[in-house]
This record gives sequence, C-alpha cells and structure tokens, in this order.
Amino acid sequence: MQRIKLTALSLILVAVAIGIASCEKDAERKKSVEYMKSGIPMTGANETPANPSTALGTLDVYYAKNSKVLSYKVTWQGLADTIVGMHIHGLAPAGYQIGIVQNILVTKNEPLFPFRGGSYSGTLNVDGVVIKEQDVLNGLYYLNIHTKVYPGGEIRAQIKFQ
Repeated sequence: MQRIKLTALSLILVAVAIGIASCEKDAERKKSVEYMKSGIPMTGANETPANPSTALGTLDVYYAKNSKVLSYKVTWQGLADTIVGMHIHGLAPAGYQIGIVQNILVTKNEPLFPFRGGSYSGTLNVDGVVIKEQDVLNGLYYLNIHTKVYPGGEIRAQIKFQ
C-alpha cells in the first residue's frame, strides 16, 4: 500500500512539473511575439527642439508580430491651444525630427480632439515596406501633438517597448 501511495505521489509531482514547464514556455513564447508598454510620458521636453509647455500626456502601445499591427492610445491634458495636428513620425530616435508616416489629425476638429484634455486610440499597419517591424521594435517612431501655439509639436512620446 505504501508503495502505491509513493508511486501515485511521484506521478502527481511529475505531472505538475510538466504542467508548470509547459506554461512557462507559452509565456516566454508570448513575450517574443507580443510587445506592450503603458504610460510613456508625453511632454514638451521630449519635443525637438524642447519647449516649455506644461501640457502632459501618456502613450500606451501594443504590437503583435502575428497581426503586424501597432495599436496605440494617446491621452493629453492642458495643451496651450487648439490641436492642429497629431501624427506618427519616423524614422527618428529621441532628440531628432523626421517626416510624418501617419496623419491622425491634420485640421482643427475641436469636438473630437479638445485641447484641454482628451484621448484617442488608433492603429498603424506595419507593412514591412514603409513601416518596418524592426524599426518599430527599436523605438524609431514617435507620436506628437501640434497646437496653434506650438505648430512644430507641443508634446511628444517615443514609441518604445523597454
């Protein structure tokens, strides 16, 4: 009887160990195909050149390799004036400016984009031609909000996953 109990206990321990090892592999695999970062700060200090704006914002980003889609949510508050543009720019590391790769807002649209505070969610297709996956993962794109007072950009955040 003692031998049966020990055998059963051993089998249960082996099954639990295999189950834990399997879950760990799934979690590790998921880390290599899905990337996420929340609360990336958007400030005037991140703009190029930096500006003294007291406006603040955050950027949340999510990228899945299987869908090749970058999802983002930007929130802002306290902008100096009406939003006249919101864009994703690239290829440029922090501290550099470069051209637009996605227009989010190109004209005044106060009801959808109030300058005192708001949020917007969108997606960017990583097509492998214009927007390349490795460049997204290396943090070479940024999102910024342009206002009447700061036409070059009032607040900015680098799209990054570290």
